[in-house]
Amino acid sequence: MTTTFGPGRLVRCPICADDFRWPQGPTVAVFDEIANDYSPVDLTRLSAARRTDTIRNSYRQCPNPSGDSKPHFLPATYADHGDPLVIGMVGAPASGKTHLLTAMIRQAYLGGLKAHGVTASALDFRRHELFRKNFIAQFERGAALPGSRPGSIETDILLLRGSGGARPVTFFDVSGEDLESTEVQNRATRFLLAATAVIFVQASEDPPDAKGPHAVSENRSFELAIERLHGLSGNGAGIAVAMAVTKSDRLRYLPPADRWLRRNDDSTLNAADIRAESRDAYAYLQHIGAESSLKPYEAFARCALHFVSASGGEALPVQFDDHTKMYFPHGVRPARVLAPLTSILAMTGVISGPEAQKVGLP
Repeated sequence: MTTTFGPGRLVRCPICADDFRWPQGPTVAVFDEIANDYSPVDLTRLSAARRTDTIRNSYRQCPNPSGDSKPHFLPATYADHGDPLVIGMVGAPASGKTHLLTAMIRQAYLGGLKAHGVTASALDFRRHELFRKNFIAQFERGAALPGSRPGSIETDILLLRGSGGARPVTFFDVSGEDLESTEVQNRATRFLLAATAVIFVQASEDPPDAKGPHAVSENRSFELAIERLHGLSGNGAGIAVAMAVTKSDRLRYLPPADRWLRRNDDSTLNAADIRAESRDAYAYLQHIGAESSLKPYEAFARCALHFVSASGGEALPVQFDDHTKMYFPHGVRPARVLAPLTSILAMTGVISGPEAQKVGLP
């Protein structure tokens, strides 16, 4: 194996949103678990086999040209594949973003996308192990997950391989409080500057508050994100959008959600079915008075709506000696959590073909 160290491709960092030429010098960084820090490794001193293995498990520091972020690192192989996808979860506090993201990533790792010709693996092994330990493992034990904390960004980076090639996919889960902040320099929402796709999350029985007989419902998380994305891209063109009606297990016996929840995750991509589900979800949100939560459908050229349930049921309090914790008493039974991601992958070319080209269109 021969390694060259020439000028790299232009990339946008998903963390700080700066554009820079990907460094291809002979030095990478590896994370030292004992020191809890990154240390440099000179690739030229390694054999070909060790060089390949080291690169796969190492990082390169983002140069952060703007100089306004703490030091941060991306997988050394981040720029070795197709154009990266950056998917953000947008929703109000307690809308179910963290549970949906956890269930979605878990199902992808369990092979849930194979029916569409897509496989998932970790691009950042250390980051994924932290996500697995802190979120997936707790979720699988039936524990309700804490919501995203203001100022924090929980992410995982997958490598998805499909008919359209291999693409790194970075997920962002930002607290609803941060999403509703109007602070221009809010670093937690900076991922919107690099976002190529957004999953808007609306709880099934949580219409935005509207006080008074003539009041209009309001969803500030959606509205501020839409305005920011439109300001970046002109009219939102090029942004793939899906909407997830979360906690839909509460609607399992009610039409039109019952029809879709019985289907679970689809094994084939059918644009007509996605359009029909989008129509039903749109009608449902309109019926419960969540008109403001329908703005993503109107604001972006391609958008699909889906009924989903991350847990399959309600969490109940369990009393321990010194504290109470919320658990799902029957365990977790995710339903249709991959549907929003499948639509996003079809809109962005990870899933290709005639049906994929029609997904999200009116």
